Amino acid sequence: MSKLQQRVIDGPFGPIQLSHDRWPTVVARVQGAGMPTVTVVPDRDHGAMNINGSNIPTTRKSRTRTAVLGDRTYELRSTSLRHAELRRNGTLIAHAHGSFRSYAPGRSIPGLDAKVTWSQGIDPTDVAVGQSMVLAFGAGAPGIVLRTIFFWTDNLT
Repeated sequence: MSKLQQRVIDGPFGPIQLSHDRWPTVVARVQGAGMPTVTVVPDRDHGAMNINGSNIPTTRKSRTRTAVLGDRTYELRSTSLRHAELRRNGTLIAHAHGSFRSYAPGRSIPGLDAKVTWSQGIDPTDVAVGQSMVLAFGAGAPGIVLRTIFFWTDNLT
């Protein structure tokens, strides 16, 4: 079994800890002060999420991933190759910016390097679920040809 890897990123309510294991199954956790813990199984097509041990239903339609948590509906919508918007009940709450490395073949955590810029009027649950969606599903949506081209471009520069 591989070693648990951790990184800390800045969040709007203080540090957010991202921890993940790459083998035998990829599982990542997002947690921070005052935030519920969200566990994800990252995958652009078939990722899964749960919050404090309860499953969060997710669906994928076109360029949008949707997660429903009680009376809140979160949408992560790709707006370009490496950019996405995060909305709660239709209101924009964050912008996500991914890297070319996140599209490398064999990359097990699509949004590990993504940066998230948060709007005003959010709460710790928004941050926990939103950061988890970006981590699990990535920011942006390249096709397989662009994924391969940008992987090599990124590594040669």
